[in-house]
Order: sequence, then structure tokens, then C-alpha cells
Amino acid sequence: MTILRNLRTHFGRSFGQTLQWMFQFVENQPAFLRPALYGAFFIWALILFRGGLIVLPIALPIIFFSNRHLFWQLLLTFLVLAPAGGFAGGLLYGLISPIANRLGVVGTALKFTVAAWAYLLVLVFVIMPFVEPEKHRIVGDSGDWVFIGGSGLVLGIALTVGARRDAA
Repeated sequence: MTILRNLRTHFGRSFGQTLQWMFQFVENQPAFLRPALYGAFFIWALILFRGGLIVLPIALPIIFFSNRHLFWQLLLTFLVLAPAGGFAGGLLYGLISPIANRLGVVGTALKFTVAAWAYLLVLVFVIMPFVEPEKHRIVGDSGDWVFIGGSGLVLGIALTVGARRDAA
């Protein structure tokens, strides 16, 4: 009954032990992949901490029995598409880090802003059309680009301020 023992071990972990396992997993990966994996785990953490631990276990079974199409859309979004945006943002963060690290606080803001832009691109042009197929998104729509640019800049600055405060 190896499968049952593994399941018991997996579900018997505390949240802290699970986080520790995730960080160990990421640290054992190649250096260029670490920011991307942290980005994906960061998005999962946002989903869970914004009520996912309470709302999702209640809402998903209800949605499963009432609207299966919506259930699969939400599940794919939460488990694949949103973390893929975080992965893309983390990958870009890691790619520009060697150059941006030389720029001090401006480089930190640049790294966070580029990562936020990558995630917002996935959000606007992949996740939103998937969740709301009746709204056709056009890549040339200036409103979407203003939202991505402005929100990414605000998020980048906010994350920089938070990172600088934590470092002090």
C-alpha cells in the first residue's frame, strides 16, 4: 500500500512543512529556473491566501455539480494558467537580473515591473478570454495595454518598496 502511505504523508504535512518542501524543491533546481518557479508558487500562494483555502473547497464542488464547464475553466485557470503567468514573470525576472542588479533600487523596480507585466499579459490575453469567451480581446486594444503598463508599474513599485523595507 505504498500509494496510501504516500498520500497520508502528503496530506499529513502542515502548511509550514509544505512551504519548506516547496522551497527545497526550488533550491534544488538549476539557478535560471528558480525565479520562474518562485513566480508560479507566488501566484498559487496569492490564490490560496486570498480565500482559496476557505472559498475554493466549498465553491468548487457546488460549481462542479451545477456548471461543469465553468468548473473545468476555473480549475484550469487556478492550476495551470495563473501559475504559468507567474512562471513567465519569474523567468523574465531572472533573465534581466544580471543587468538590473547593477542599477540598485531602479534595477529592483525594473525586475519587479517586468515580472508584473509578464503576468498581466497572461492575465489579460490568455486568462480573461478563457474565462470570458464572449468578450473578444484584441491585442491592439490600447485600453488593455494601458491597464497592463500602469498596473505593472504600480505593482513593480509596490513590490520594490516592500522588498526594500524587508531588507532594511
